[in-house]
Amino acid sequence: MARLANIRGATLVESLVSLLLGMVMITGLYGFYRSELFHHLSQEAKTATLEDARGGLDVMVRDLKNAGSWGTGTAPPESGSDDPDGDADFICNRVYAATATMIHVQMDLNGNGNCADTEPRENIRYELTGPTSTCPGAKIIRRNGDCLIANAATVSDGKLFRYYDSAGAELGDTPARQAIKRVRIAFAVQLKDPDPARGGNIRSTLSTSVEFRN
Repeated sequence: MARLANIRGATLVESLVSLLLGMVMITGLYGFYRSELFHHLSQEAKTATLEDARGGLDVMVRDLKNAGSWGTGTAPPESGSDDPDGDADFICNRVYAATATMIHVQMDLNGNGNCADTEPRENIRYELTGPTSTCPGAKIIRRNGDCLIANAATVSDGKLFRYYDSAGAELGDTPARQAIKRVRIAFAVQLKDPDPARGGNIRSTLSTSVEFRN
């Protein structure tokens, strides 16, 4: 009986210490789990956004490489449908207009003598503009008015396009269209960071250069 009398339960202090240690461990595990969860969500958002942006960039590269491709060998005459600005040009242009945030190119891929067809698309305008209700972000990149890349942003000096001549010299923001031989495209895509503790945006930059074939 004396041996049984020495067996006792945990004291209040021991119970509180055990509880405290358990809480510390749970808090640490929760912090780790939360960090890993938001890291995973951030990577998923970044990957999805980059895939969409790369697809849009591929479309831009393809169109610019085809600019000035005349199926008949020479630029066809313009008509009202392929001359949206109503300027004084009489033939289609490889580069119809160019600024730091817009480029408009023309081509005659099917060789039918005009550059206004929509299938294949032969009269193409890219521009950096504000968002729409269906295309979010501070800025977006449009292709003939349609949303091509959402959540876009410029990476330097507000420029989406830079233009170079055959010698590699930069031509400025309003270049002579006939002098353009290479176009550099650079932009970023960004989304709000899903982790409210960090805030800010997840941002990725894409860039490439396109040399005209003709």
